[in-house]
Amino acid sequence: MKRLKLGVIGLGAMGKHHVRVASTLPGVKLVGVADINSALAEAISQQFQVPFYPNYQDLLPNADAVCLATPTHTHFQIAQDCLSARRHLFIEKPFTGDSGAAAHLISLAKEKNLILEVNFIERFNPAYVKLLKLLKHEKIHGVDLQRLSPFPDRISDADVVFDMMIHDLDLFPLIVQSEIQSIKAKGEKIRSNKFDRVIAIFTHASGIITRVEANRVFGSKSRKITVTTEKHLIEADLLMKRIYIRDFSSPVPTTIPINEKDQLTEILSDFVAAIKKKKAPAVTAEDGLKALRLADEVEKACS
Repeated sequence: MKRLKLGVIGLGAMGKHHVRVASTLPGVKLVGVADINSALAEAISQQFQVPFYPNYQDLLPNADAVCLATPTHTHFQIAQDCLSARRHLFIEKPFTGDSGAAAHLISLAKEKNLILEVNFIERFNPAYVKLLKLLKHEKIHGVDLQRLSPFPDRISDADVVFDMMIHDLDLFPLIVQSEIQSIKAKGEKIRSNKFDRVIAIFTHASGIITRVEANRVFGSKSRKITVTTEKHLIEADLLMKRIYIRDFSSPVPTTIPINEKDQLTEILSDFVAAIKKKKAPAVTAEDGLKALRLADEVEKACS
């Protein structure tokens, strides 16, 4: 089968990983990289022996599909240009800066019959995948998600809801699977002029309560999901890729083994397979839009 010609636009923290993974994917040919920082683009192009383009528009004629990893505020215009040029698109979270722009891109992708996938990479975290399997036969009472980090060195153009919490806003509905009836949230601006710490409480029609905390001014890094069920307390450590489970008669948890996988390789492979097999990707653009709309609701609840 003909190799898919893939380009990468944006060579910052995530873009470099896209290039690394794309260069090794079976059935894929990395055909170029683009960034407004010409020196950076040239250095990466030399490392991976591919052309570089200071202007992303010059990359598009040479690619079948594009990975977009530029700052969020640039996503809409670049994504619109890629889709208008009939290029399949893999776009970094949080998709776009607002849900209206995301909805427009979804319509454009459908009109052009293109695959549009959003990089909610935690869907492919092996600890999360295992957690979903363990919960299939459990009655859930409550869910707690924590995503904590020190203040980032990189300059983010998004607050902690769109920069970090958005991952968990995508994850917890798949755990709870019950309509949200109310949202309460509190946000704090600590090190920036945007929310740096947000706690949101979701009440579901089933009676389940979900608590989601995102904090980018914490002393250390932590990514955990704790689920209280009728019989067990189950903790998924998304950072260490471990699952701990205990019943309420024992203070000592059992560790569940997890098979390690590279999440970016998994989701980019899914993107490529969706294009080649003409099927929906694992994380659809509609999934991305749902998370964006939920993020909008959390921000409104904070104000």
